[in-house]
Amino acid sequence: MTTVNDRLDSWKEIAAFLRRDVRTVQRWEKKENLPVHRHQHEKLGSVYAFPAELTQWFNTRLPVPAATAEKTADKIKLAILPFENLGAGQEETYFADGLTEEMTTQAIRLHPAELAVIARSTAEHYDASAQSLKKMKQDLGVDYVLEGKVRRSGNRVRITARLSEVQDQTQMWAETYERDLSDVLSVQAEIAQAIAREINVALNFAETTRLSGLQHGRRVVPEAYDAYLMGRYHLHAMSAPEIRKSVGDFERAAELDSAYAPAHAGLASAWALLAIAPFDAVPPKEAMPKAEAAAQRSLALDDGLAEAHTALALVNHHYHWNWQGAETEYKRAIELNPNYAAAHLWYSWLLLALGQRERAFREIEETQRIVEETDPHRLVAVHATRAQTYYFGREFQRAVDECEKGLQLNPNYFMLHYILGRAYRRLGEGKKAIAQLKAARDCADDAPLVDAVLGLAYATGGQMGDAQRMMESFKTAAKKRYIPPTYFGMLFAGLGDKDQAFKWLEKALSERADGLTWLTVEPMLDGLRDDPRFHNLVRRVGLVEKN
Repeated sequence: MTTVNDRLDSWKEIAAFLRRDVRTVQRWEKKENLPVHRHQHEKLGSVYAFPAELTQWFNTRLPVPAATAEKTADKIKLAILPFENLGAGQEETYFADGLTEEMTTQAIRLHPAELAVIARSTAEHYDASAQSLKKMKQDLGVDYVLEGKVRRSGNRVRITARLSEVQDQTQMWAETYERDLSDVLSVQAEIAQAIAREINVALNFAETTRLSGLQHGRRVVPEAYDAYLMGRYHLHAMSAPEIRKSVGDFERAAELDSAYAPAHAGLASAWALLAIAPFDAVPPKEAMPKAEAAAQRSLALDDGLAEAHTALALVNHHYHWNWQGAETEYKRAIELNPNYAAAHLWYSWLLLALGQRERAFREIEETQRIVEETDPHRLVAVHATRAQTYYFGREFQRAVDECEKGLQLNPNYFMLHYILGRAYRRLGEGKKAIAQLKAARDCADDAPLVDAVLGLAYATGGQMGDAQRMMESFKTAAKKRYIPPTYFGMLFAGLGDKDQAFKWLEKALSERADGLTWLTVEPMLDGLRDDPRFHNLVRRVGLVEKN
C-alpha cells in the first residue's frame, strides 16, 4: 500500500494513487497544475510525484458545498447523448431512450449548484461524432459528454458507458456492465458516481446515501422496470393519446413492483397532465384523485423525487385550489432540483392566478436562465408564458411582441398562436385574431380551448354563420370527449350572455374544472366582474379579487 511518504515513480503509480486512469491524471497535470515532477531528461514517461502534494492538490480542488455555492455562469456542463440501441429491433428503442432519460435524471441530482446537465430534449439533437461534439461545444458550452450503448436480451442487459471531455475529445472513463435487469438501478448509480468522480463534482450526503443505497440495496422487478421505461417513452411525447398510454404502462409497473417510487411518480404526473390544459382529456374528478394517490404513494417511498412533489403541486393548484399547499410542493420540487424548468414555469402560473405578477416574472426569468443553460429548445415555452403574463396584465401589444419572438423559434407552437389570437382580438384586430386562432387549431392536437376562443372571435367579428358552426362543432365534440365547462362559460361571457356564462361557470365549479384558476385575471371574463354572482364564484374558488 502506498503511503504519503512514498514517491510515485510513473504515471501508472500516480494514477493508481488518485484512483483515476493515466489519461485523466495527464490531463490534470496539463490543464490543472497537478503537482507532477520530471527527471532532468524530461521524457514523458520519466515522471514522479509525492503523495502528500497530490493529496493537498486534490483537497483544495474539491468544490465548495452546495449550501454555500453561488450560482455562476461557469458551471460544469454535461450532456448525456441518447444511448444507442443494439437490440434486435426498433421495438427496443423505448428501452434505450428510457435509460438515457433515467441517466439524465441521475446526473441532474448530483450537484445542481455546480453541474448543469443538458436536457434530453436538447441533447438528442447531437451525436458522438467529432463534428457534432464540436458543434455542441459551440452551441451549448458542453464540457463533458456521456455516451452509451445498450443491448437487452430477455432479463439480461449489457450497458457500455463512456465519459469524454469535449474540448480535446479524450476519453476519461469507460465501463461495460452486464447484469440482470433487476440490477439496473445499481448500474445507474455506479455510472452517476463515476461521472461525479471523474469531473470532480462533490456529492452531498443525501445524494451519496441515495446512490449507495441504489448500488448496494434496491433491486427492481425486471418487468416493472421495462413497463416504467415504456411509460417514460410515451409520456415524453406530451400528447393526450400518448400520455394515456403512459398511464397503463406506469400502472403495470406499479403493480409489478409496488415499492418502486418512480413508477408511482410517473403515474401521478400522467394523470395530473390529462386533467389540465392544454390536454383536458379526462374529467378532473376522475383523474386528480388518482394523481394525488400516486404522488402520495411515491413520496411515502422516496420523499426526494421532485417529479412527485410537482405532480402533487398540480393537484393542489388545479383541483383542490389549495394555493398554499401548491406553493409548498412547487418550492420543494425546485429545492430538490433547482434546474427543473417545468416546475418553475408551473409555479409561475400559480403566482399569476394569485395576481402576484412580479413574483411570476421572477420565476419566468429564472426558467429562461435554466433553459438557456441546459435546454434551449424550451425557450419557446418561456416566451409563451411571458406573453400570457402580459395578456393577463392587459398589456396586449407586449403580448403580441412576445409571441412574435417565440414564433421565430418555433412557428408551429400552438400556444403562441392561441395567445396571439386572443391579444389581437383585444386590440380590435379581428382578421388577425381569426388567422392566428386558425393557425393554433391547425397546430394543436385536439385542444378545445382554441375552438372556444375561435368561435368568440367569429361572433365578435360579425361572422355569425361561422360562429354558429363553431358552436355546434364545440357541442358535438363535448358529447364525444370531456371539455371543461369553463370554456363554455368564457365563450358566453365574451358574447355578453351573462346568464349562460354563469350557468356554465357554476357547472365548472361543481366539476372542479380547469381554467377557474384564471377567474380574477382572464380578460374574457371582464364583462362579468360587476355582477354579484361573479364575486360569489371567486370567493368559493378561494381567490382574491384585484381592486
